[in-house]
Amino acid sequence: MKIKRTILIIFCTFVSIIAFFSLFGGMIRQNSYIAVTTTKVEMQYGDFAARRVVPNESVHEDMFGGNYVWVLAESDDIGEPYYYANKVSVQIFDRDEISAYVRPIFGNLSESEDVIVTAESELQEKTRVRITEGSG
Repeated sequence: MKIKRTILIIFCTFVSIIAFFSLFGGMIRQNSYIAVTTTKVEMQYGDFAARRVVPNESVHEDMFGGNYVWVLAESDDIGEPYYYANKVSVQIFDRDEISAYVRPIFGNLSESEDVIVTAESELQEKTRVRITEGSG
């Protein structure tokens, strides 16, 4: 009887710990933000089409050799709005020392979009971000 009671106490403690971290661990993650700097996508209009110009630092390569940029998106949740990172796959047409000329493959990339140039740590899809001063 004493062994069953001990097992029951250990089990209940274990379940309580899991429930605590499931509830409050999610809240901690949700309220943490990664500091980022941003810049607007620049549009250059030529003879045939508009080119989207972004800083080289904002273009990343995935493990399959594809390229992408992180775009700033605003939540539409009820309550306090927040910004998060949204991944947009791009094709690079040309590149110089400063900028890359890209076209979106999946997602939107217009001149009203803010592209994330730097982040204080690695970004993932839907990571909450905080814009630091000096962003434009």
